Amino acid sequence: MKKLSLILFICITAYKAKSQTLILAKDAAQYVGKSVSVCDSVYGTKALEKLSLINLGGAYPKELLTIVVNKEDQAKFTSEPASMFMGNNICVTGVVTEFKGKYQIVVTEPKQIVVK
Repeated sequence: MKKLSLILFICITAYKAKSQTLILAKDAAQYVGKSVSVCDSVYGTKALEKLSLINLGGAYPKELLTIVVNKEDQAKFTSEPASMFMGNNICVTGVVTEFKGKYQIVVTEPKQIVVK
């Protein structure tokens, strides 16, 4: 029974890891509440007191998706995230949420953002 449970767990984990959806920033609205990967250019960033914002798909206020890094998670990065990714093409993995009519992914770990 333990072996069967272990095999089932491994299969489910492998399936979820393989089934990561790659989307465009403009399609984020269709994936609210779902975990996705988004690859796009960074058009602008802003470091605020409590968080850093990274805009994909356009410059503020016409960004298509905002990547949010809260202050408590910024220490995990090698430098301040807003300056670290400016001008790069990046891929971000996380859950799409909506905040005040805009779409965002909140990043808690550096491994969620990969420079391309």
